[in-house]
Amino acid sequence: MRSTALVTAVAMAVVVTTVLLVLAALTRDSVTSSLEDRLDLVLATAQAGDGDSGPGLDAPDDAIDEAVWVFDATGQQVRGPNAGRNVQETAESLADVTRRTSLERRERLYLAAPVPASTSGDPAGVVVVSESLEPYERTRNVVAIGLVALGVIVTAGSSASAAWTVRRALAPVGSMATRAEEWSEHDLDSRFATVPGRGDEIAVLGETLNLLLDRVAGALRGEQRLTAELAHELRTPLTALRGEAEIALMMEPQERVAERLREVIALVERMSTTITTLLDVARGEGDRGATCDPLEIARAVLADQHERSGVSIRVDIGDDLPDTGAPLALASRALAPLVDNAVAHASSGVTLTAAVRDRRIEISVTDDGPGVVAELGEALFTPGVHGPGSTGAGLGLALARRVARSLGGDVVLTSDRDPTVFTLTLPQS
Repeated sequence: MRSTALVTAVAMAVVVTTVLLVLAALTRDSVTSSLEDRLDLVLATAQAGDGDSGPGLDAPDDAIDEAVWVFDATGQQVRGPNAGRNVQETAESLADVTRRTSLERRERLYLAAPVPASTSGDPAGVVVVSESLEPYERTRNVVAIGLVALGVIVTAGSSASAAWTVRRALAPVGSMATRAEEWSEHDLDSRFATVPGRGDEIAVLGETLNLLLDRVAGALRGEQRLTAELAHELRTPLTALRGEAEIALMMEPQERVAERLREVIALVERMSTTITTLLDVARGEGDRGATCDPLEIARAVLADQHERSGVSIRVDIGDDLPDTGAPLALASRALAPLVDNAVAHASSGVTLTAAVRDRRIEISVTDDGPGVVAELGEALFTPGVHGPGSTGAGLGLALARRVARSLGGDVVLTSDRDPTVFTLTLPQS
């Protein structure tokens, strides 16, 4: 848009400048031509006369006006007005010219020529004619203002027209990009309809996006198959490991051994939950159209939350918020790692809040802990990365973001300290 306005403005500036230069040249030619005609008329009349002052100086009154002066051979004015000082001085300065002379001074144009004697080659006098350029200057200024105004109008109009045309032309492109993004997240089988033989840019874009969607779908399905296969292979040994630990507990081992076995069972349960989540994501469980409200999600997470001494959890979520477009099982699995992380690092309290923004439900988890190392930032969402002093494997936040994005949402670090806030975003139903 800016380039269109700039090009149009430059073009109009060139046009206005050219027109003004041409107008100035035409004006000057017109004034000069008028003075030439008047001078020739006075010279012809003066040459035809035979007055007491000498040949060529007896011009009739109708040939002399307020801007015509006749000077004799000595430079004395014999006919013409007694004009203002500046005009009179300029006219008198031309009283001794020996050839046709033009002079412009103080917005007036003067033209002088000698009057040849009838019997000799010596001039009998000089005739000076003059015309004011002010009317022409005023006309030129009015034209210049009009042309500048026209240039501004044309530039604004062309820019607005170009902007409207570009928006209209690119509207299908924006719509196609939005639909392609939605399909890549929620509907891997949808494609743009193509018309055989249609070769315009929109059709080519549609075919290109279809190819990209095919590649995205292929990559995602391959990833889903791999995730499902790995999760399935891990569930069998984990189940056996948990069974062995529970059998060992039933044999009434020593307290220290029993404590270790219970820790093993807790870790197995945690891994089993992670694997179940990965399986649900790989199978596309987030696309089934189920809904749940934010308060329900928070309650589901807190129901499985283990109490930690000295840390209180407060839920400040109203029951009047709209539902999220996500099933409760996956939504709670996206939120649970955020709550676990907050409880593990909080000094005294954790707060859950929710808000609606741009048709998105934002559930924020706030804790009053020491905060997140600023250098980590987005790296916290990379599998295997965790902050100093953390006893986790660095998978919780990465899994939370993966689940949230599979539902069309996201998990972000909103504040790294004072307080620390992680936010889960889910689409509104």
